[in-house]
Amino acid sequence: MSAHLVCLTNEGGVPLFTRTKGDVKSLAFAEQGMLYGVQMFAQNHDVTLLSTTTEEAKVTWQVFHDSVTLVLVTSNDGSCDVHYNTLLSHIFHAMVMLIGLDSLINFRNVEKLRRELKVCYPVIDLLLEESSLFGSLSSSVDVIACPENATLQEPLEEFVDSAGSAFGCLHADGKLVAATPYWWSLSGQEMMLVAKFIQSLPSGTSSDVPIYLPQASPKDPHRLLSIHLLPGVVVSVLCYAEPTLSDAMNALVEPAWRPHHDSLRALQRAPFSNIPRSIPVDGGVLGFVLVNTEQHKCLSSVRLPLVSGSAAEVKPLPHYARRDILVASYRSIVGSLFPPALSPERHDSSGEAYKSMPHQVEETYMCGEDYKTYATNSGGFQFFVLFSSAVPQYAMRSVTKNLLAALSKEKIFADRRTKSS
Repeated sequence: MSAHLVCLTNEGGVPLFTRTKGDVKSLAFAEQGMLYGVQMFAQNHDVTLLSTTTEEAKVTWQVFHDSVTLVLVTSNDGSCDVHYNTLLSHIFHAMVMLIGLDSLINFRNVEKLRRELKVCYPVIDLLLEESSLFGSLSSSVDVIACPENATLQEPLEEFVDSAGSAFGCLHADGKLVAATPYWWSLSGQEMMLVAKFIQSLPSGTSSDVPIYLPQASPKDPHRLLSIHLLPGVVVSVLCYAEPTLSDAMNALVEPAWRPHHDSLRALQRAPFSNIPRSIPVDGGVLGFVLVNTEQHKCLSSVRLPLVSGSAAEVKPLPHYARRDILVASYRSIVGSLFPPALSPERHDSSGEAYKSMPHQVEETYMCGEDYKTYATNSGGFQFFVLFSSAVPQYAMRSVTKNLLAALSKEKIFADRRTKSS
């Protein structure tokens, strides 16, 4: 799916930056001006312009703090506006995370703001990119389910404590492995955006950068220390002036992590299926997305192995097709049948359509030519499962329920959030 993103000042419509996704040309200056002009025409007539559709595209506008306007132009898949607005919210708060809210709402020099916003491009591009991760779609952080969720929890907490902090986490290939209770207490959007930033760092490097937490601390920065322990495995801690990156690497990393080298290596060898080997998976399951809507965690996989002689082997689907189907299924169901998981302070009328239903929808399914999907919403979980078309419809419900029961008991879904007193 191709997309254009335009960022403008709300007063005057001065372009701040543009980004594109897919094999498309950048929008011309006149086209950017036209998008702003339509919005201003509506504002001058006391109309709030949210979105519009053409024969080929969907255009969504969103103004933040009467300061910055974001415009998203993409193909129209017929899904609820909440998903386009969610993406724009993520993009704006990525900007907040890296340059601070004050810089966005109190700027006086447009050229200076343009230069400052360049640091946001890698994270924004990851948000626009189609990847195997689903966290940005569901406003949650992508997680990995493996034995190391438990074995690496204690060394992580000891490392974070030695750095004089209570906020720290461990990522493997963009997915959260373990985190401290205070980290889990951040919003799903905050955890997801920090994960995207860590994912955007050059491989094998360590960094010390100031970041703002979009909901918890949008105007006061913290230092985010991120250290690659092994390729793809990164430990991060939020702190103030101490320790320095050099002190952390020279004095804190070795005693905390060397005894657990084997567990860290196991993370590198974790199966692409992102599902514990101890959990049996029906041979007709091609992929899944499991979202814990209370803890804002997302466990997903589109790389489940084909089982010889199984239903999935009859009509195999490539991994990219599996992801596209699950994304389309999520976007068609959430916001219309299932409630969306919105970030704090987010009130989106387009995401309230499900409330017009006379009852709460708990399960739904769809049958395509080459696949079938089944989704359930219960117990704080939203679960979307992709099946081979060879799987009989009567079997999908029981397979989905059994797999949900097994996955929801994994240690990664233990509630480690700091409890409010």
